[in-house]
Amino acid sequence: WAFRRSSPPSAMKCFARWCALPLCLAALASHAAAPDPELAGCWRATKIVLTTQDGTTAEDSSGRCTMRFGDEQLQSNCMTAQGMTTTTYRYRITRPQVYAATMAGSSFRTEMLGSTREYSYQVTGDQLRTVSVPPATAPAAPGVTPRVVTEAARMPCP
Repeated sequence: WAFRRSSPPSAMKCFARWCALPLCLAALASHAAAPDPELAGCWRATKIVLTTQDGTTAEDSSGRCTMRFGDEQLQSNCMTAQGMTTTTYRYRITRPQVYAATMAGSSFRTEMLGSTREYSYQVTGDQLRTVSVPPATAPAAPGVTPRVVTEAARMPCP
């Protein structure tokens, strides 16, 4: 991983926890839209920026994370120093340009199974940009809501 940090090494640990989430998690809306054909397929993350709750950031532009959007499932794979991590999500389009994803399985973050988060997304040609949507209720303590911004390029599915 190629990181540029603006914080102590703990940001890398937090980033590793969130790097598979860059594209997933929040409350599923009761009236979900049909899958977006522009989102479907495989994507390689070209840049992932995590902003932690204390406002520090960590950035990865190694291209070692990929995502595969199916009709209802999203799979994220990231190569780390410890090997390949795989996380699967159930996802639905909740409103135009927003999807909610619930973690269904993970090879490294089992304590987060069942957690959900929303992401706004924009597909422009072969480029995808996702941004985590803050929860409806902001944290009571002062600080920044954790945020993940991902830029990805379409790639052939294996």
